[in-house]
Amino acid sequence: MKLSRREFLLKGTAMFATLSLGGILFTETGKSIFAGAVEDDVDEPVLVVVQLSGGNDGMNTLIPYGQGIYYDSRPTLSYQQKEILALDNQVGLHPSLKGLAALYKNGNMAVIQGVGYPEPDHSHFRSMEIWQTAEPAKISRSGWLARYVESSLRDSNNPLKAVQVGAAGSKAFASEKMNFPVIQSLDSYHVIDPKTAMMDKNRISKAFMDMYGGAQNQVEQLRVVSGRGYEAYKSVEAIQSLTASYANKIEYPKTNFASDLQLVAKLLAGKSGTRVFNVQIGGFDDHADEKAQHARVLTQVDEGLAAFYKDLEAQGLHNRVAIMMFSEFGRRVKENGSGGTDHGTAAPMFVIGGKVKGGLYGAYPSLSSLDNGDLKYEVDFRSVYSTIVDHWLKGDVTAVIGKPYESLKFI
Repeated sequence: MKLSRREFLLKGTAMFATLSLGGILFTETGKSIFAGAVEDDVDEPVLVVVQLSGGNDGMNTLIPYGQGIYYDSRPTLSYQQKEILALDNQVGLHPSLKGLAALYKNGNMAVIQGVGYPEPDHSHFRSMEIWQTAEPAKISRSGWLARYVESSLRDSNNPLKAVQVGAAGSKAFASEKMNFPVIQSLDSYHVIDPKTAMMDKNRISKAFMDMYGGAQNQVEQLRVVSGRGYEAYKSVEAIQSLTASYANKIEYPKTNFASDLQLVAKLLAGKSGTRVFNVQIGGFDDHADEKAQHARVLTQVDEGLAAFYKDLEAQGLHNRVAIMMFSEFGRRVKENGSGGTDHGTAAPMFVIGGKVKGGLYGAYPSLSSLDNGDLKYEVDFRSVYSTIVDHWLKGDVTAVIGKPYESLKFI
């Protein structure tokens, strides 16, 4: 049965709007055309990048309660020693981070202090771009995670080798060579509305593949569009063909961040073969009324990550996964007149996992020797990236970061 142009437009328009494309194209034998696209080898190490968007206040996340200047600089935003979850006699975690404090106590969380880069930028857009491209000195069109996949996983046919989870993509995955899916929900990641009759599903799928999966087009722009459409279909098909079931053994908080992390756990438990994930949570731009707002968002981060790690343990995956958490910059040392803090520079990073060597790394920046009111960074963020790429992902540091940086010992 042929599918007319009008039918295709009527039935297929929505799929382009939301990639709510659903349905699987089968051959006459009943076998999916993408069967086997997800790799059999699903035991390789996995990186989950957690992005705290907005500029997390590092000083009130990893609190330098041993420095009196902290209290002098923040008369209304500081926390008393009895409230702080002490890691040693100098620094401790925000009171909302009880789950992370437990992971640190168990040796599963590394805290890298004073992370930044030379000539820091206070713009959200530019600073986030620097972190996502690992290029502080120039504008780059490619992301650091995309470069890792291009250099280390280029021979993989798995359409899910790198996945972005949530409502928006990240420039860390910017690539002119590859396409990386952005998934909000397994239930909604379809090619065609699941309620569509099977005959119509196969007809629409066939028409889609005739348009996007055929011979190479002679026009370059159409060839690029065709390739992107075909890659999108492959990722949908791979998601729908995951055979392993996810046993929901852990109760997650009812937040979008926790749901995104649970989706990561579902994909890993389903043997997606994904090597890199990216998850984001916003709400950290605390120019006013920071104390309550910061505590609320940190609670979401803490509860989500604690549930996710417990889930990984329950699924037997915690030794395969490293979670790296960062924000585009910290905040200034002194609080402002609105009960908040303004854009700053250096801040802590966190790395969590069963194979992580927990502890404090680097030195906490001085609160008295400042750069125009800002903390001076102690560790270049590219050292953290370099350590992750080299010692965890076993990738080519030069291809990803440009050159090797100081290797840290948290893996």
